[in-house]
This record gives sequence, structure tokens and C-alpha cells, in this order.
Amino acid sequence: MLMIYVVGAIVLVLLIAVMAYISTRYYEGRYDRTYMTQDERGFRRGLKGKTVLWDVEESIVRGPTAPRLEYVALDPATGGRRTVALMDAKTGSINLRPQFAAPLPFETVTADDHKVMVDARVQFSINRDLLKHVYEVQDLSQALDMRVHSAFRAEIGKLKDEELRASIAEVERGVVARLRQLEEEGDEKGEKGMALGINFHTASFSFVEQDEFAVSIPGLAPGVAPTPEQAAAIDRARQSARAQGVLSLRPQQLDQIADVFKDRDAAGTAALLAMLEMQTRQNIAEALAAAGQLVVVTPNDIGLVGLSAQREAAAARTRAIGEAAPTPPPLTNGGAVRPENRP
Repeated sequence: MLMIYVVGAIVLVLLIAVMAYISTRYYEGRYDRTYMTQDERGFRRGLKGKTVLWDVEESIVRGPTAPRLEYVALDPATGGRRTVALMDAKTGSINLRPQFAAPLPFETVTADDHKVMVDARVQFSINRDLLKHVYEVQDLSQALDMRVHSAFRAEIGKLKDEELRASIAEVERGVVARLRQLEEEGDEKGEKGMALGINFHTASFSFVEQDEFAVSIPGLAPGVAPTPEQAAAIDRARQSARAQGVLSLRPQQLDQIADVFKDRDAAGTAALLAMLEMQTRQNIAEALAAAGQLVVVTPNDIGLVGLSAQREAAAARTRAIGEAAPTPPPLTNGGAVRPENRP
């Protein structure tokens, strides 16, 4: 009888130990979250469904030695950026829900060498079947940002700046296709690419074309009054910009000017040309006045000859002077009319 009690006690203890082991080693990989495991050889598997880790060498990837599964997202409270973690450092749970990555704005160039500042958004989710690649990527945030930058630069670099403004949707579709391709292919044909273990769903972006004519002063914050040194730098930059002529414009600036004239009617083009002409004459006058001494120039020297508007204005002033002047009386010599004035 005693032996039966002893055996029963041993079985009960073993049963309690097994239940305790199961309770501490039981994990459930759902559709919206999962876990990845490792052993002394590295990555083991990604969990799917209800699982008990019977192998004592197999453990959940978590803690300070786990890969940094983070990404940069928008902060709705401040409008800036914040870092969002996809892995719970305490439990090792990995979020599989779609997320929206928002890398910091970055600069790229169009096919005609126009600089644009891109603000991109990419919807993605962790691929449960490719958790091995997620495990191998030590810093997911940096790798994801670099891949997004590469995809947008490749698609935007195919278009000129005027084409980019009309091809937003095409660029976004091209970026998604390129990101998915980079998960499967390498740089060379037939080469297996380095996947991040991510499903890419959508992409969107906005861009601002860099102003080639803007004055850039280091340390000058928008909406803040400049210091005396910054104000002096602004004044020097403006004077330098004024001194520039047409031949000093860079190709990108000339292309921007050409874009302004595109698809305008004759009246709009004439108005723009007149404004450019007036600005050129103002630059000439300022350059002459800056010499500090009297300079005599002819209308031909400053480009006023051959301009219909100036000719008409000069003719109108001449007629007005002639009409306002009184008619001189005939000249006499002691009451006698000069011979040349006789009828």
C-alpha cells in the first residue's frame, strides 16, 4: 500500500512539473503576432499556432541581445517623428499588423538634375515566413529607411521635374513594385537578394522642389529674427544675387525659368518677358549707380533702343512738349518785316 502511495506521489509531482513546464513554454502564434526562437546555432523558427517548446535548448528571442525591430513613424502629437518597436522586449512578441513607416525627409534628384526633398510613407508588415531574415537584420529601422530611399530615388530619377508633378501615382506604384522585387532579387540577374523579411503594401509621398534662387544662411531658423551677423550675411547674399547676370544662371535655374513659360498663352509670355526685361534694366541701373561717380550712357548701352514701349513713351512726351509750348511771334526789324518772313 505504501508503495502505491509513493508511486502516486511521484506521478503527481511529475504531472505538476510537466504542467508547470508547459505553462512556461507555451506560446501562441496568432495572425497578428508571433514569436521567433533560437538555439546555440542561431535562428530556429517562427512560431505559428499553439506551440510548446519541448526542446530545452530552444528559447524565445527577446531581451537586450535580440535584434532591434523598430521603425520610424509619424508622431501625431507633435507632427514630428518617433521610433516604434515591433518586438516586445520583455515577452518577445512580434507585431505582424500593417504599419506605416515615415522616414525623415530626404533629398534626391530628377532626370534633369533638379533637387527635390521627398517626404515618403510606406505601409509594411513583418513576413512570418521570412523571420529568419528579420533575425539576421540587426537594425531593421536603418535597413528599412535605406531601402525606401533607394526605391524612391530610382523611380524619381527616371523623370524630369515637370513629369514628376504629373506622375505621382505611377511613382508610388513603381516604388512598391521595386521594394517587393528587392525582397526577392539581387543586384545582378539570377542573384538572390538580401530580404528584410517584410511585406510591402502601399507607398505614398509628397515632394518640394529645392529653390535654386533661395538664400541659405546656416543657423537661420524660420520665423526667428536673424542675428546681426546673419542679417549682414543675408544682405551680402542678396547683393551677390543681384549682381548675377543671365550667363551666371545654372542649367537647373534656366530649366525652372523654362517651366514657367510652358503652356502659357502669348499674353502671359509677353508679361513674363517684360518683367524679366525690367529686372535686367534695374540690375544695370543699380550696377551703374554703385560706381559712385557720374556715368553717361546712351539708350543703346542699356538696351532701350528698338523697344516699342520706350519709343512710344518718348514720342508721347515729345508731342506733349510741342503742344504745350507757345507759338513764337514773327520777327520784325523796326516795324519792317524781314525779307525771309514776307509773304
